[in-house]
Parts: sequence; C-alpha cells; structure tokens
Amino acid sequence: MRKDAFPATAEGMPKINRSEIFRKAWRDYRFQVKWRDDQTFDRILFASCLSDQWQYAKMDRAEAMERAIEAARLASASPAERRAAEIRAELRDMEFGDFIPWQRRSELAAELARLAA
Repeated sequence: MRKDAFPATAEGMPKINRSEIFRKAWRDYRFQVKWRDDQTFDRILFASCLSDQWQYAKMDRAEAMERAIEAARLASASPAERRAAEIRAELRDMEFGDFIPWQRRSELAAELARLAA
C-alpha cells in the first residue's frame, strides 16, 4: 500500500475505503469461481473473500498508524537516533528482499553499533 493511501479521520486514525475492499473481494471471488464448473453464486465463498479483504485492510491500517507514530517520534529525535532508525529500516528491507548485499549489510550493522555505543 502507498503511505498516503489512508486519509486520516479527526482522531488521526487512517480511514478504510470500503468500496475498495468490496471491489477487491469481488475480484478475488471472480478469480476463484472462474476455475469451478458450477458458476452459481457461492455466498460462503464471497463471505470468505470479503473477510480476507477486511483483514488485509485492517493490517494496512495498523501499519500506517505505526509509520505515523514512528514519524512523529523521529521528528523530535536527535540526528543519531534518526540515522539509527534509517539503518534499521534498510536492514529490515534487506531481510524481506530477494537478495541481501552482505557487504552493505555488514557496513550498516557496524554503523548501527557505533551509533548505539
């Protein structure tokens, strides 16, 4: 999800776009029904698709809130704390990527250790 995909409510919580959730649930439902011989509407399958999409939206909303809280915390942090957060984020991104550049990872880990000391 894009970082700006959730406009905030008055309380600061990101909004959930219900029409997008239904659109994605229908897309998932149509994809699953396409491979079946029976083309009649399956209420239970659609309910499952809709439930899944709600869960994904809630997870995205929670991640957006975490990013907002982290950004607010870093706004008042020292430059060393900001750099440490950037390094941690880059290391975390490396873990979830397809390839880990080990030389760069060791450089970042060493810099993080220096900042922590």
